[in-house]
Amino acid sequence: MLRTTFRHRCPACGEGPLFRGRYALHQRCPECGLDLEGQHGAHYGGPIILGYTVSGLTGLGAFGLLFWRFGYAPWVTWASVVAAVIALLLTFRHIKAHWTWWLYTVGELGHGPRA
Repeated sequence: MLRTTFRHRCPACGEGPLFRGRYALHQRCPECGLDLEGQHGAHYGGPIILGYTVSGLTGLGAFGLLFWRFGYAPWVTWASVVAAVIALLLTFRHIKAHWTWWLYTVGELGHGPRA
């Protein structure tokens, strides 16, 4: 699991790349043909919720640390927002890759007919 998610590879074969762009998934694994989209929009809700959770917790943590150290100032709020956005941008691909692995293990993704 860790090898495929951190390398952003197909959960079935471990070789095909998951992403065709920065955040967009391939429809099928280029190596083994695994349907990476799944059914019923399974890829949309989970990664967004997890990404916003990680981002929000990072922003709250940054705010708490900065507030504890410097007291309240407007820059503390902005620095916390920037930390939250950076956390989202840095972790979203990993979250989406892990979510794809999880969907594969529960049987939501499969080898259907090639398009």
